[in-house]
Amino acid sequence: MTPEKTNRLGTKTIQYAIILVLVIAIAGSATYAVMSDTSIHGLTVRFYNVSRYCTNSTTAVLTFSFNQVVVYSSTSLETSLSHVHFTMSADGILVGSTSAQDSKFGPGQSVSYSLTFSNASLDPHSQPLKSNIILGITALVGAGLYSSTTTASDSELVTFSGTPC
Repeated sequence: MTPEKTNRLGTKTIQYAIILVLVIAIAGSATYAVMSDTSIHGLTVRFYNVSRYCTNSTTAVLTFSFNQVVVYSSTSLETSLSHVHFTMSADGILVGSTSAQDSKFGPGQSVSYSLTFSNASLDPHSQPLKSNIILGITALVGAGLYSSTTTASDSELVTFSGTPC
């Protein structure tokens, strides 16, 4: 091989190596961006152990208590929640809304909330034994490269033990 061919071969090898490194870097950052977006839009809320009662017998304000509300995301990036706001409805009627503390959870983790919603305009004596409960969360969700305001909800037909009052 002549020195010219060796120089061209070395130059081509370096060019191919640079192109390969750039392709790997672009693929890696694109994958991270997709994971960020999936973490944000994969926000999920689930509730367990909801009960209802009257705060006192005189005013008969109907109150719903959620012992455990779990919030998590579907992918494995650290996720932060800020400006957290929950709303709750029963049988299509808005019961109330409340703000909650900001939080953060890592890959495969979740965050739990205990929530209470009260409504003085609902008649506790006319509540059915089974109610379709919907709990929604709206939060500014940040994961990886991005953040976005996201909404998620959970619903369940809940059977209560009796009338709340």
